[in-house]
Amino acid sequence: MAQLFKTIEEHIAHDRKQTTLFVNFSHTYNKTRLGIVFEKNDNPFFWLNKENVNWEKREEFQAYMANNYPNITLTDVFDSVPPEYEVWSFLGTIALDVEVDSPEYNTICNAYENADGSPKSLDTVMYIMTPEEAEILLSKKSSDEDQESL
Repeated sequence: MAQLFKTIEEHIAHDRKQTTLFVNFSHTYNKTRLGIVFEKNDNPFFWLNKENVNWEKREEFQAYMANNYPNITLTDVFDSVPPEYEVWSFLGTIALDVEVDSPEYNTICNAYENADGSPKSLDTVMYIMTPEEAEILLSKKSSDEDQESL
């Protein structure tokens, strides 16, 4: 069944309106976003394929959050992708309704990131986006769509 989610940019700019932590579970999406060179067995042309999502890690994350932070709202969102992509699969990304630099935020990040802020696993990568960044990305996508309709 088709699902209708907002992109992370829309969620941040229109709903949350504050800097937001979100997590993705696709190793190919994360490699692309982090600029990591693909290995021989990776297919860079399918970086937005839902087959690359580690759904087990996503379930583990949801269980971790339910057990430790049931008060934090989790929202499924589509990922941030370049404007030339009109359609892509849901990659399991979740936005967290947690205050940046709060004790909860720091504990969650420490559970999934190394001391230098790098991910412990490419199957569970934390990102942060400000409302200003979200607005810029939305504006760029809107501008590109306007150019296509000319």
